[in-house]
Amino acid sequence: MSTNPTDPDFSPDSPEFEDRELESLLKKLEPSALDVRLLNEFQGDYERIAETEIAEATALRWHRLIPLSIAACVVFASYLAFQYAPLFRGATTPEVAESRPIAVPGGAPASTSASVEGFVPVSAQGYLIDSSSGGVVDTAEGPREKLNLEYRDAYHWHDPATETNIRYFKPRSEEVIVPLPTR
Repeated sequence: MSTNPTDPDFSPDSPEFEDRELESLLKKLEPSALDVRLLNEFQGDYERIAETEIAEATALRWHRLIPLSIAACVVFASYLAFQYAPLFRGATTPEVAESRPIAVPGGAPASTSASVEGFVPVSAQGYLIDSSSGGVVDTAEGPREKLNLEYRDAYHWHDPATETNIRYFKPRSEEVIVPLPTR
């Protein structure tokens, strides 16, 4: 206890006196070492809390999954109903269209029983399937490389009246001679 009689605020009954006395007693205290068993209990409690928090964070939220699955099922069912409604109403499957002649580029018509008036060309594309070297060829102009190219041409026609689409694929190969640079 510290008593300072020269201090004007010093009085044994004042609250400051009690605070100073308590503070001086607390300063004299020395902490003791923690018990090892208590530390082990703290560590075990910490691990249980950490595991619980991780499990809660990674847990599947079923209350969120159920409405999403129901919505997906409704969308899928409406697609099926729209796509296959004629079959459920007893409608017959569409008949196979009559064979009509189709003018195939580079060839004769496929059939000659009717005309091709309704078909409109939509696209014609060539796809390079494979290329290979045929080796070096000596010519009067110098060395050249022979390239063998294999294509697949695709032709597409559409008949707006019957909603019929025809796609024709035709393979073809070309041999190209390319000049080689000389120094």
